[in-house]
Amino acid sequence: MNGVIAVRPFALEDLEAASLFCDAARALDPSIEPFGQRLGLLATGTRALLELWRVAADEEGAVCGISFVAIRAESLFDFYTAVHPSLRRQGLGRALSEPSLASGAALRARVRDDSTPGRAFLQSLGFAETGAQLSLHWNPRPLDLPPMPALTIRRASEKDWPILEKLSNAAWEGAPEAFASRPDEIAQLFGQEDRVVLLAESEGKPLGYLSGVQLGRTLGIEEVAVLPDHRRMGIARALLGQALAKEQGAVLSVSEANTAARGLYKSLGFTQTTRRIVMELRNG
Repeated sequence: MNGVIAVRPFALEDLEAASLFCDAARALDPSIEPFGQRLGLLATGTRALLELWRVAADEEGAVCGISFVAIRAESLFDFYTAVHPSLRRQGLGRALSEPSLASGAALRARVRDDSTPGRAFLQSLGFAETGAQLSLHWNPRPLDLPPMPALTIRRASEKDWPILEKLSNAAWEGAPEAFASRPDEIAQLFGQEDRVVLLAESEGKPLGYLSGVQLGRTLGIEEVAVLPDHRRMGIARALLGQALAKEQGAVLSVSEANTAARGLYKSLGFTQTTRRIVMELRNG
């Protein structure tokens, strides 16, 4: 870093420099979340509250810290702050976080359970542990799946986004560790060539979907959603089986409290790689 470090509001023009910072900082500290490649999607989505985003930069414009939030639910924001390892314990993280802390909303953050500095930082801001998320990995292997002749799984197209929006709203209603996707975010699922969206139907009725993104030779599975009345019928298993049919690896995240989903993923051969503590700051 060169000269004085200043904290200022984030602008979309900062995306490239901020993404480079995220990748460079993660190379030095693997506990930093890998947001570099997805920062653009986060910043341009309707969940982003850019007025609360901040970056720290030196006199030459090199980004050395970032803090951002995204709407999870009404008055509940996902919160993230990262500072270059060489600049920690100097108050920079707190300075970056001030707008989010002053927003009055409840904040939710995730930190690896082996990241003592990260947990200490969040605790210093008043965050308390509320749960955990598990990162799972799948290596290519043959899958023995039962036939489901009444179920059709197809690749969804852009014209299906109203169907997926309704499915998302119904599937995630009342779920404490998830939230329904907004219409613009459903539409974004079809805006990139590396997106994977599968739709499960029976007699023309949509029952569930899977969404993910290709990360090289690995499929990043983001959502597996099934209507509540049709769960435990093998639909999620069938969606995953279709998504994993290629000879490639896969990764996903699941709430530690979601024992049903964890059992399904374990039966398919997923193994845990990382455990992240979920921490919340409740204002008022």
